[in-house]
Amino acid sequence: VEEANRQLAAARGEYVEGISDPNDPKWVKTETSQPTTEPELVKNVGNGIFDVSALMQNSSTHGTETNLEITSNVQVQEADSDEKQAGDAVQAGEGDLGTGKEAVTVENQNQAETHQNNDSVSQSEPEAQQNVPESKQEEPEAAWPEYFEPGRYEGVPNEVYHAANGISSTQVKDARVSLMYYEGLHVSKTISRQDNPAFIFGRATHSFVLEPGNFSEDYALPEKMPEDVVSTAGDMVALIKEYNANLPALMTPEELKAWIEEYNSNLTPPLPLNASADEIANSYMSLPEEFQRIPDEAKPTATAMKACIKEYNSSLEPMLKTSGTRDQLLDQIATVAPEFAEQERAKFIPYNISGTKEQLAEIVRAICPDVVFADDWHKQQEAANAGKEMISNEMYGLIKNINDALQANKDASRLLNHPARQSEVSYFGLDEETGLEVRVRPDIEIRLPYESICADLKTVSLGYVRQDKLKDRLHREIIDHDYHLSAAMYCDIAGLDKFTWIFVNKDPGYHWVVVVDASPMLLELGRKEYRRALRQIEEAMETGYWPAPITETYTDELNDYDTRRLEALGAE
Repeated sequence: VEEANRQLAAARGEYVEGISDPNDPKWVKTETSQPTTEPELVKNVGNGIFDVSALMQNSSTHGTETNLEITSNVQVQEADSDEKQAGDAVQAGEGDLGTGKEAVTVENQNQAETHQNNDSVSQSEPEAQQNVPESKQEEPEAAWPEYFEPGRYEGVPNEVYHAANGISSTQVKDARVSLMYYEGLHVSKTISRQDNPAFIFGRATHSFVLEPGNFSEDYALPEKMPEDVVSTAGDMVALIKEYNANLPALMTPEELKAWIEEYNSNLTPPLPLNASADEIANSYMSLPEEFQRIPDEAKPTATAMKACIKEYNSSLEPMLKTSGTRDQLLDQIATVAPEFAEQERAKFIPYNISGTKEQLAEIVRAICPDVVFADDWHKQQEAANAGKEMISNEMYGLIKNINDALQANKDASRLLNHPARQSEVSYFGLDEETGLEVRVRPDIEIRLPYESICADLKTVSLGYVRQDKLKDRLHREIIDHDYHLSAAMYCDIAGLDKFTWIFVNKDPGYHWVVVVDASPMLLELGRKEYRRALRQIEEAMETGYWPAPITETYTDELNDYDTRRLEALGAE
């Protein structure tokens, strides 16, 4: 029968090894060759037998048919003369089509561009792969998906989780405030949730207690400013004064005048021209002979004598002026002692120690380029702590004390230090009743062979509460803050059996710790309440109606306490 089928296949024009001529040009395929006709998907080969190999060749769960295998082998022979089958990587029977032929996974040459990365191609033929056109390299996938499918995810960063798809238990609590509030906060985003010190403290405490290895990556403490950092105007003035004190001393105008006067004292002073006739005559007679130019036979007039005196005065070294500013006095000195004047001019003038803080800072930057100002230091700290949340040293000390109290409590420390503990694991799912996407992120989960435990760390401020009333107050904390609702969501979505709260009082110096288990009835109450809230959210999404917390006019009535007061007053 098998030989008859081979004969029929050869008669139909198919390549059959041992019957067809392998050198026939029609069996040699090139990379650019295309099939001229589309094969029939189902062929009747007679005797009630149908060939469905063409129908199955594009199936992702089946191998290719024999004629494609041969075509691929011809390509390999041209490239490498390697006679190995391209489907060697597939084990026998793995791709069996139920036709009695062993299927092999190969690369269809005519579909090279769409299947060039087929993982089924044997790694023993790397050179054959070179005949396949290279595909465009895909962009690397993001570390976390934009859309989270239902499932369990470890290590999701806080910012990624809070921006992910799905309704969280916190959002369900927002819907219980009112659907109008939920819509403004999460749909239209007209309401912004303001951060406050309580939220920051809670986040930092969770990080320090549950993920201490990540605390330094997410939070920063203010460092003490170094003593040499300049922060005040007084610091700047002190630096300027210190700089001025180390400058070479400048000659004062008085000292420059004294220098000029001493210089002038060594010069011959000019004879006065504005004097009496007798004084002019005496001055003329005191002139050196070469300046006494009036002939003996001529009458010496005052004008002639003054001319001779003036000529004499011009021959003398000029006297320097002793009046003017410091620069003007230096100009005078430069005419007779240029090096001395230049040396004096090269000296730095002391800086002014008065002015605005900005002016003083500019001077300090000029004279002390390595100095660090307080503003610059703060900017450096901001850059070094970019992306981290700043907390005070006081808050950090309080968090450490709380952690010490938790570790000292045997029940809390057993949960916190359990070897199977995992923290901040994210779960995404679908609410079975509404189909809404939901997500939870328990603080602690411990999965044991006999049960799965979930725990949540809560800080409270119940410092001045009598111990006999404390359990009631803790119950009110659970109900008023919808902690039981979150607990039910955590158990349902994460598939956990038991829920526990770890309460720690955060009042400074009074850090009592108590571990509280959620009863099945408390979880059931939370379950019914969160599912009702999800139904309300779904209805609001469908109708577009997000009602306010109170939608109808009502009459305010007396409560029991006020009724008793009324009765007491009426009895007076």
